[in-house]
Amino acid sequence: MKSEKLITKKMTDIIVQICFDVVEFSRLHEQDHPNSAKKIFQSNEDVKKGLKWFMNSENTTELHNNIEAYLQSAKTALQLYENLNIPIEGKDKLLIQLTNLQTHLMDLQKEVHINS
Repeated sequence: MKSEKLITKKMTDIIVQICFDVVEFSRLHEQDHPNSAKKIFQSNEDVKKGLKWFMNSENTTELHNNIEAYLQSAKTALQLYENLNIPIEGKDKLLIQLTNLQTHLMDLQKEVHINS
């Protein structure tokens, strides 16, 4: 803020409270819990990058584990979009695509299990 602006004690107190709010939000967002906000919203990135997880698997066990991790990310993203009550452009198409991805990952998982 410019030095010509008058900052009152009350304004300073409110700014300090905002700082605390942001720090606490960040702490809560970053919690390492399966249902944390960070993990839930990370699922979007995981869905976009997950193909690399199992494509780079070096053995059957790793392939199975990577498919399972990808499947969990797809399930989380699907639940997120199903339960979001905000208008999102193309939400129906996103839900269909995530459902298709989940189905295909489960099919692949079965095939890996049968052939291992």
